[in-house]
Amino acid sequence: MDLNLNSYIRPDAFILVPVLYIISLNLRQTPFIPLWTHAWIQMLFAVIACLLYYGLEIQSVVQGILVTGAALISRNIISSTINGLNESKNKKESTREIKDKEEDRNSKK
Repeated sequence: MDLNLNSYIRPDAFILVPVLYIISLNLRQTPFIPLWTHAWIQMLFAVIACLLYYGLEIQSVVQGILVTGAALISRNIISSTINGLNESKNKKESTREIKDKEEDRNSKK
């Protein structure tokens, strides 16, 4: 499956992807907004922005939805990568601590 975003999302609409990413970071810092509403808030913002930019067309709504999807996927990829790196680092540190404890036990004997 060839997933070329340029064939689906207009090039000038790609600017919304980092904007939506920043909005998602800010929404996560807001404790009284439930987590499940973040994607809906982002999509509403993107659709309104596309309607204002492209005019009152169905393509504007579609572009807003597609850009929101790209932003959410990007956020998930970044988040998964950071979590994976942190888990790998923690695993190495815990392995090192176990080895140090074993060495201490062996040296005490």
